Amino acid sequence: MFDRLRKALQPSGGSSAGKPVSNQEVVRWAGTQRLAIVAQATEGHFDLGGELNGHPWRLECGASTREYVRGLELRGRADVGADPDAAVMVLNRPLQEALEGNAYSAITDTLQTTVNASMPEEMRWLAMFEEVAWPELPISFRRHFAVVAEHIEPAQRWIHAPVVSQLLNILEGEGGAARAESPLLLMLVRGKVYLRMEHTHRSLPEIAQATQLLLAAAQGALQNLPPPQLSRTPDSA
Repeated sequence: MFDRLRKALQPSGGSSAGKPVSNQEVVRWAGTQRLAIVAQATEGHFDLGGELNGHPWRLECGASTREYVRGLELRGRADVGADPDAAVMVLNRPLQEALEGNAYSAITDTLQTTVNASMPEEMRWLAMFEEVAWPELPISFRRHFAVVAEHIEPAQRWIHAPVVSQLLNILEGEGGAARAESPLLLMLVRGKVYLRMEHTHRSLPEIAQATQLLLAAAQGALQNLPPPQLSRTPDSA
């Protein structure tokens, strides 16, 4: 599947420059990738998905559900059944700065001393958890992205080379500068992988990149953060 998706990143796989990709083009592309897709009546809105080692995943495009995302939002979810205690978030630096500013304002404006449960989960995490880093993370990655986690060990196991590569690939190539400033967030929580990113360029390559990132993150969680095995009770004598 990854090889097929990579081919979609080639120039011939997208719509003409400056023209938003149509639902019809997305449906044709999904067919070549053998992905299930449901195109909505509204142009630019669709749901596509599949399975990864028997675990369902979904990527939808629609109206933003977060104030920090302008226009259309690409939202992904993969129910991989990873360790439910792992709590890790990756977000690009512009989004980190914006959310931290919003969280600070929300707390000070209401004279709160604790995190408000009504805040979006990503804002609460920035207030509760620390940014983590380790020597193996490339300098270019640390310049563009922040990793926030309750504990560093799950972050090290999940943010492995394929996920790092996919995140950096999104910032490279045509339109990378604009993409670097657009909101992008990846979370592992409650055993599931979540993705949010602004559909900035409205292109097939951007959809393919979001799909690749979601699948790489889901694969990493499956391989490196399996759920703890249920302890067995010794047989009674």
